[in-house]
Amino acid sequence: MEKELNKDLKEEFDKEKILETMRKIREKRELELLQYDMDDINLDSDYQKKLPQNKVLNVKFLGTIEIEGESKEIYLVIEQKEDKEGQISEVERFYDEDGEFLGGNNSLDQYDFVTPSEKYADKDELVRQLEELDKEGIFDLNQIEQERLEEIARELGVDVEDIKRMAEIDAEKELDEDEEREDDELEEEKEESDQPTMTKKQVEKVSTKAEIGINQKVTDKDTMSSLLNVKDKGYKKIAIVYTDKLEENGNSSRFSFVGIKKDGSAEKIDSVQPINGSNPTRKIQASDRTGSHFETQSVNSMFSIKGKDEEQFAVRIGTMGTIEPSFVRTPRQSKQEGVSIPIATQNIKPTTREAMEFMNRSRNTNMKDNLEKIKQHQEVGCNDYTIKDIDDNEGNDLHEHVEMSPEYLDKCATEVLKDDVVASTYNRSDVIARLNNYISENGPQLTTEELIKRVTEEMVEDSSKEHHQQQRSEHQ
Repeated sequence: MEKELNKDLKEEFDKEKILETMRKIREKRELELLQYDMDDINLDSDYQKKLPQNKVLNVKFLGTIEIEGESKEIYLVIEQKEDKEGQISEVERFYDEDGEFLGGNNSLDQYDFVTPSEKYADKDELVRQLEELDKEGIFDLNQIEQERLEEIARELGVDVEDIKRMAEIDAEKELDEDEEREDDELEEEKEESDQPTMTKKQVEKVSTKAEIGINQKVTDKDTMSSLLNVKDKGYKKIAIVYTDKLEENGNSSRFSFVGIKKDGSAEKIDSVQPINGSNPTRKIQASDRTGSHFETQSVNSMFSIKGKDEEQFAVRIGTMGTIEPSFVRTPRQSKQEGVSIPIATQNIKPTTREAMEFMNRSRNTNMKDNLEKIKQHQEVGCNDYTIKDIDDNEGNDLHEHVEMSPEYLDKCATEVLKDDVVASTYNRSDVIARLNNYISENGPQLTTEELIKRVTEEMVEDSSKEHHQQQRSEHQ
């Protein structure tokens, strides 16, 4: 009877939504615990000191209760705490769906009752409701994640332990302006924060097998499910799994794309195929999430998409060991060079609308030209260009003139001085001044080859004029 009741309760709630909330609460609490641990350590004298074994063991969804006339989802966070004597205990902490701490219970004091938070110190009814909740929970985060890993492992033909990392991607949700604004505000708060940056070892305390929801757009037009042609498959999430134990013959990549359905079942997505090996032999021009910075980036694997000739996916292991997927447009004429934007995961914030629009094929029809513009800026040492400076819209460039680096000008001057006429008339300083003047008047639109050619032709012509004037003067 109890099992049937529990089954009915599970069907009443959106499992994926609850799962995402449980993960957010876990991540937030893990980072808080880590910060508390770091606050007690002097990095100058305690750099070899072992951090206490404080961590989140599990999160459970217990159901809903009424708090001040409003229905709230209640989550139980079970933590492991280590005191100064090295004694380990478990602590229970209750949170609502917004991550607000309601109260807790410490197993060390041998009293099994909830102590409310300071905000709810006089709310006896809240304490009573929390104590009446079944701590077995309706959903158990550890259990769900283990079941999901087991299902994916079965589908891929590997053991659960062989799945090193996993990231799940949202596929349908459109980022609206309010979310964009909130995201930018959070970024500003993070930059202004004086909290210390975590080292790699500290970050490893936080789980690397991360997932997020499914409803994230990749461009302003396409979602993951539409790009992968799996809209009719009923996938709630799309997972990218990293394992070096794939049983498939001929699979040159350690990454696999897997669709996860509402019931937790998993299917290998066959519409993506690896097009280069597991070594980072492919380089792409990668935009950041805002489109304000590009860098040449190595990727671990590239994947073609069935039925698409210009769009691909790239996957790499980031600096913190997490899976970082990106969406790539690779023109056929560009020898497989491409331009990419990040795809949001739990560890990667969503791209802005401007970056999504840039990757929309109908808005930027000729990615080959955009790629050339990126290279032109990089060749001349320009680092302040953005998507607006390289997209198809010529009227929205953010800067008209770029000051060239001395190294670039010197390199160009060497090429111009290879012309005997120029070399017999001008010195290096003359050529560099002419290059700077030409770029100031024409901007960075020319390729390096065109710039050298035009300045050389101009200086050869001027040299000839000067020679004729000199001869005329001598005759007079």
